[in-house]
Parts: sequence; structure tokens; C-alpha cells
Amino acid sequence: MGTAEAEDGELMTLPQSSLMSPLRALAGFAAVAGLVTASSSPALAVWAMDDTEEETSEVPEGVERVESGTNQDSAPLLEPGNRYISNFEQDNMFFRVSRTMENSTLHVGLAYTDPEGDMLTNATLELSTFDGSSCDSSDLGWEASPAGYLQRGAQVLATPDQDPDRYNAVPECGSLDQLLLSVQPEGDEFSGRDFELVVSEEPDPTNGDQLRSSFDDDRNHWGDDGLEWFTMERDRDANNPIEPGSSIYNAPLLETGTTYDAQLQPGEAHIYRVEADWNDQIQAEVFFPEPASELSDELERSWAEAQVSIISPYYGSTMPGSNRASDEQNLSATIDETHATTLRAQSYPVTWTGRFASSAGDNARNASVPGEYFVLVAMDPDVGESSLNVPYRLTTGVFEGANEPLPEYDEEPVEPEAAGEQAQDGVDASGSFGTYHWLALGLGALGVGLIAFGGVSLLKGLRRR
Repeated sequence: MGTAEAEDGELMTLPQSSLMSPLRALAGFAAVAGLVTASSSPALAVWAMDDTEEETSEVPEGVERVESGTNQDSAPLLEPGNRYISNFEQDNMFFRVSRTMENSTLHVGLAYTDPEGDMLTNATLELSTFDGSSCDSSDLGWEASPAGYLQRGAQVLATPDQDPDRYNAVPECGSLDQLLLSVQPEGDEFSGRDFELVVSEEPDPTNGDQLRSSFDDDRNHWGDDGLEWFTMERDRDANNPIEPGSSIYNAPLLETGTTYDAQLQPGEAHIYRVEADWNDQIQAEVFFPEPASELSDELERSWAEAQVSIISPYYGSTMPGSNRASDEQNLSATIDETHATTLRAQSYPVTWTGRFASSAGDNARNASVPGEYFVLVAMDPDVGESSLNVPYRLTTGVFEGANEPLPEYDEEPVEPEAAGEQAQDGVDASGSFGTYHWLALGLGALGVGLIAFGGVSLLKGLRRR
């Protein structure tokens, strides 16, 4: 998928301020992190680069290894609030996903690491009813360049229809007690490699009908000229070396507005965390300064292509495609051997109604929950100069990019528990990557109770209502 197609691969997430905040869906990511240390398999350490070939059956605490079924009758049952590890087969793989709340939204994400960045392989993740009616499907995404194939993910959901009377509506997707999840690989290149699944369940908001009716899926929903790029200054004088994450588990949490310094080698995918709330839009700039003479010579002999991406808590791409992106967005480029090179990425604003986006930009579906998102900086592994070590400067920002209505809830979502060590910046290992905030209406003496859940994450409260 090229840069121009990135928008049509967009995915979704869960709500926060009123309902849920820094995604516990990211707790799913936490499981992946454990894989980084728990496995030396090239694909098992989901979202972790590893070039060894040794197989391992070790799975991090809080993550369950599960074998897929060959059809719906042999499909194992996946429960919301859990993370799972499975491995690709040559044929289609099947799982059942349970629903525990009436009219809830089921969120499923798949994450996969390919140290070779093989562009020829793909796989499709699909949620459907048992009679074959599709609820949602997504291919492994994020590929604006070969570097984008190092870390890949797909995100799907099953939610009550925005318009149950629509000609292609499938009301059962938002009501059945169980749905069928399939993973459909192309060819046998994936066979034997591990992938991670995260399953979460979000209650239907008490104002769900109002939210659904408020969204107009128009291609100009974000404006005639697409998304706005907010001015974001790089701190030229900053000296903030940072150790990048090699997985979601050790991904450092960035302070927006701060400029950091790191170095990138061929085949590396650096992962960072950024927090976003309702209506927030994430931006990231990767600046490769003019190279010194020795590095310039190496770059001249190579074809060092780099990419920046912004990924949701459920592993889905959140960047708009070319016709909805700002002119400033530039997801990938070959690092110039003489001049500075700048990459920029922006996410869709985090909105609950974005989950219904199609004409408005499919990737807006993946930015439908607040919490911790991921910024990925990667370099194509096949550049001819394996000794390259290219310095770059990373700056991120979070801006109010929308003014959409917020969801209100009277039930808690079912999210994965945290597992293993979290990020290297001191986040409590007993917590999750994110915490959802939910609004409980009619509870307590005042009729409103605030309940924060999500591991050790602190109660952040409702920012807006």
C-alpha cells in the first residue's frame, strides 16, 4: 500500500474522557512487549525486532498461547480483556470472540513483526457472523515504504450499525453473543511465525443513539482541504538523547513539544508512546540533519529509505491518505546524502464517531479511542550499507483537531490486564499501557460517579464532557 493509499487502511480504537482514557487496549500492546524478552522467535516478539531463528514456546505472564481452528466449529473461544499469542498457518485460521454486554463494541487487533520487511506477504483480519456476513475486515497495514513492513498490524471492530436500515447493515454484528474471527494469510510466507491478538469490549454509550445520528460520513468531513497541520517547532538547541523502544513494552513515553535525539540503523523500527485524549490530533516530525562526510559517502552508496507512522492502541494505522492529509505530511523518503531530510506524520483526531468513517477516511476508524498511541520510526533493512548509523531528531505534538461530541457510559469496558514490565521511563510495571475513563451516570448520591480502571494508571478524570 502506497502513501496515497494509507488513508483507506485506517483503523479504530476506544473512547476515553467520558468513558475510557489512555487506552487499556494498549494493555494488549503490553503483552507484545513481554514477548520481546520472552521469545527469540523472529516473529513471536510482536513489535520487537529479532534476527534469531530459535523457536520458543515461552509466553509472558498474562498472555495465553492459543491454537487456531481450521473452521468455525474447531475455533477456540477468545474472551474480551485478554491477549493471545498464536502462529500463522498456511490455511485460514479461525477463532470465536465472545460478547458479554448487550449492544457492545468488540475491538480486535493483530500485531506482527517481520524482521525481513518482506513486501510480498499480506494477511487479512476479519470479524463476521457465523453465517458469513462480514462485520469488519482489515489487511496488515502501515506500508508507506519498505520500512513500513517491519512492524505491521490490523484492527477490526464489531459495533451496532450507525443506521440499522442501511442496505448493507448487519445488526447481528452489534448484538450476537459470539462472532467469528478469521486470519487469512496470502501464501505460506507467514507460516510458523507468531502474531499477537488483543480483544476488548466497550459498552454502548448511554448517548450512543445521539452520537450515531450526529456523524455524517462525508468525504469533506474534515474540511474541504483535509486535515490541518498545526505549527510544531523543532527545538534546535535541545540536547535530549533518548533510548528508543524496540517494542511496545519498552517504548518510552514522549513529552509532546520536546525534541529528542536518536540514531537509526537499517532494519530497525523505533517505537515511542504518545498520549492523546478525545478530539486530539497527534503529529510527529522526524528530522535527519545534513550528514557528515563519512555518513554522506555511505548514504550515497545506499538507498536508505525511512518512514514515520502513528499507530493506534489496537495496532491500526491512523494517518490520512494523500487526499485528506495536509501538504506537510510526508511519511517516507530516501535519506539524502547531502541535504537534511524531514518526515512528518499526522493522525486523525481521536473521536468516538470516527469508527463509522468510510468516505470520510477509513483510518479515522482506528482513532476512535483515547489513550496511548505509538510513533514508529523505521529504516528499510535492505539498503546495502548495514553499518549505517543515521542520527535523527524526533518532535511530537498533540493538538485539538476536532470538536466532536463525547460518549457517556454507565458500564465499564472489558480490557486486558497489564502484563510484564512496561516502558523504560518508569511507568509502574503492574499497570497497563493506558487507562480508560468512563462516566457513570446515575450512580452515587450526586448521580455521577467517576471510576478509573486500568492497572496502576492514575485516575485522570474527565477532561471534557
